Amino acid sequence: MILALNVAIGVALLFATPQLVLQDQAAKCNSPDRLAFLQAGDPAYVDAMELAQTLRSRGFTVKCVLRSTMEGAFEGLEGAALYRTDRGDFEALFLPKPQTFAGMIVIEEQQNGRYTYSFHGTPRPWPANRVDSPRPISFLWHANHFLVIRDDQLRVKLEEVLNP
Repeated sequence: MILALNVAIGVALLFATPQLVLQDQAAKCNSPDRLAFLQAGDPAYVDAMELAQTLRSRGFTVKCVLRSTMEGAFEGLEGAALYRTDRGDFEALFLPKPQTFAGMIVIEEQQNGRYTYSFHGTPRPWPANRVDSPRPISFLWHANHFLVIRDDQLRVKLEEVLNP
């Protein structure tokens, strides 16, 4: 009887957890963001929530975890997420574990005050293979994550907490 009750509670929590995460995000995110929450059915959801938990355990306030426009940017990509935190926003791309971005090479070019980034190596980038920006972008590899960071102070903090 007790075992059956424990199993029932465990199953209920398993199904309730994604809903609780979404409710927590809804309280912290602005209205337009609410349409783009990363859902439990998204392939990168588990990795995205693990990264969010790691950040929370190391002092970040993760306000929202949203779908990213960088989904599909690399061959074999599991998915991508946009993080809104108390220290700034960044995107994270995820490969299926145990794959990593260790074979990725990022090339930066500056022209007419703009920054253009191209990618080489593994995983293979999407055919367009260009990111254009008015400001420098930083990239950080961590496990099966590839972080795209547009704020240098945020990059420093993320490096500190993810690569101590």
